[in-house]
Amino acid sequence: MGTRSRAEVHTHGYWHETFHCWFFRREADKIYLLFQLRAASKKDYPLKLDITAAGHLLAGETPADGIREITEELGVVVNYDDLLPVDIIPVSFEMEGFIDREFCHIYLYHYQAPIPGFVLQEEEVADVVSVEINTLTALLSGEKPRINGLSCVRSFSSGQLITFDEHDLAPYTHTYITKLLQALRQYQI
Repeated sequence: MGTRSRAEVHTHGYWHETFHCWFFRREADKIYLLFQLRAASKKDYPLKLDITAAGHLLAGETPADGIREITEELGVVVNYDDLLPVDIIPVSFEMEGFIDREFCHIYLYHYQAPIPGFVLQEEEVADVVSVEINTLTALLSGEKPRINGLSCVRSFSSGQLITFDEHDLAPYTHTYITKLLQALRQYQI
């Protein structure tokens, strides 16, 4: 396979491995998925709602090494053994001058600490947004054109809702989202 720079990987569309960790919370009888709101300065998908914490695995790294992304982006220390494996899903996206082909190692993490407990890496993350999964499912199925999520960092104390539609989400394949939501329901704690 070899070692290539990130720019070269995305210019030529070389397959590479990534670590994806989705945080979820359980409140009463509802499950909430936590999205990262990407920083405005990000080259890829700025100001889009995306995976709670994610990143490329470097040459020689295993998915367990990917937990560094959680600490870097959110300021949260997580033990790899506390992650719930979902699947490894191949995902491919093409845009002008950008070809992203990933083997996504997807995990869930049951986040039980206080919500305003994040320390964001501001060059990467603008906010964390909590979305109830049945509401998210209604958006993705087309049942609802727009839904609300709760700002968990920037405006948590004021309870600010963020309204968004499917175009505000980073792109995911149908298979990816289906497996993620199935796993969330399976791991109901």
